Amino acid sequence: MEWDIADGWVWALVVIGGPLLIGIFMFVYGRRRRLNRVEREAAREGTRENWGKERIH
Repeated sequence: MEWDIADGWVWALVVIGGPLLIGIFMFVYGRRRRLNRVEREAAREGTRENWGKERIH
């Protein structure tokens, strides 16, 4: 098997670039799905209304 200098660069790109791309994707997707102010208030109001009404079986 012959080793070429490009093999090392390819593996460096895979090892470093893969997790980096995944992290960037998760950061962008995670920021997009955050609740806005109106949705947060609606969730809080629903939580207040349902407080203590759940039954654990």
